[in-house]
Amino acid sequence: MKQVWATKHRPTTLDEFVGQEHIASEFEGILDGKPMQHYIFYSVEAGTGKTSLAHILATQLGYHIHMYNASSKRQRGIEFIEEELAPMTRLGQWETIYFLDEADQLTPAAQSALKGVIEGAQGYFILTCNDLSKLSPWLQSRCQVRQFKPLASSEMFFRLHKVDAAEGFTTSNDDLDAIISANEGDLRNAINALQAYHSISPDARGQFLRSISEPVVDAARILTLCIKESRVEEAVKLMGQDNLRRTIDAVFQYGVSSPAKSQSKLLLVDAATQAQRDLLSGVDEHYVVWDFCRRLAE
Repeated sequence: MKQVWATKHRPTTLDEFVGQEHIASEFEGILDGKPMQHYIFYSVEAGTGKTSLAHILATQLGYHIHMYNASSKRQRGIEFIEEELAPMTRLGQWETIYFLDEADQLTPAAQSALKGVIEGAQGYFILTCNDLSKLSPWLQSRCQVRQFKPLASSEMFFRLHKVDAAEGFTTSNDDLDAIISANEGDLRNAINALQAYHSISPDARGQFLRSISEPVVDAARILTLCIKESRVEEAVKLMGQDNLRRTIDAVFQYGVSSPAKSQSKLLLVDAATQAQRDLLSGVDEHYVVWDFCRRLAE
């Protein structure tokens, strides 16, 4: 089990690709001969299939794919764009995909330079990001923006079951459901968790599942700070910034199942619904978490 399963079992065709039905037909058309374009693959959540789809396109089109990651210090600045990336796009190799992961980490100067590179590129760019608001309007105008949605539990179960069988295991449905619940919408992390589950002794797996299913925040304290004490700033600090969507969901699940008053539960429903909408729309997480706690304190 030395090889990472999420990479080992990455889909190689659109038939194997799960989720994102709202955009799948467009890429089926490209594979059938329609023109390739420059794209921005956007999702707030990780593990929704952005990198997998880029690999599928490259494989099935017979294109070479160059992989870069703007989260690294070396590949987020203007020097990388002008000195390394730009020359490669002028070699006349049209059957090439330039994949730039986490492009929202590019510096403003790098984004400005990349705009010109994309305009004259011989080949096609696919950029990915988790925060669309951090990509300049000029970059967005030169690419087709496609939003990737969190995967449904049923889609994740289908894929995990296939990976599980391919590795020669038969994990119980309850344990697969626990892994899916702990990695809501993030298939890559779920597959990584499945691999970790099978890398430990059977008598330790129950504790492993409990550990990944533990609440990510002190939901009771957050609700008390907001609803009862109106101490919004302290609540924001407790919320943190790690997987905000999951954190809000944890607070929501705790609150609606608690013996709190109906009025407080309705307040929580409204605040959580708006926060999730804002996250899906690309609003910066810093504003979302403050607005979520503010609404609860009203």
